[in-house]
Amino acid sequence: MRKNHYSLVRKFWECTDGIKLTIGDSENEFESFLKRNKGMSFICKDKSILIGTILCGHDGRRGFIYHLAVDKNYRNMSIAKTLINKSITQLKSQGIKRCMLMADSINENAKSFWIKMQWRKRDDLQMFSIDLK
Repeated sequence: MRKNHYSLVRKFWECTDGIKLTIGDSENEFESFLKRNKGMSFICKDKSILIGTILCGHDGRRGFIYHLAVDKNYRNMSIAKTLINKSITQLKSQGIKRCMLMADSINENAKSFWIKMQWRKRDDLQMFSIDLK
């Protein structure tokens, strides 16, 4: 994924069920994230049509996956699994030992998918956040 993909992936995310965009999804933050996490995020196309994305990075200690999305017409074709594996390979190459992600608590499809992919749901943690304006 490159910074010039922003408008394409932004439109894709806006049209994909289960993807929530926030203040952190601005073009500037997207570019900054990709610069800081080179080679960790990927897109998938069928010819010229965007059909999948994964936004991935790390803080030096833990990896994080954001916006794994696959077009509904291309699901169950291992595209998501391939994108995840590519990002995980990059995280491992940087010495990252654990990767985390957030799924919306009402997104049953996402929860089922991640469990099927052998990720474990953490019941011992709760997410807290604050906007730094």
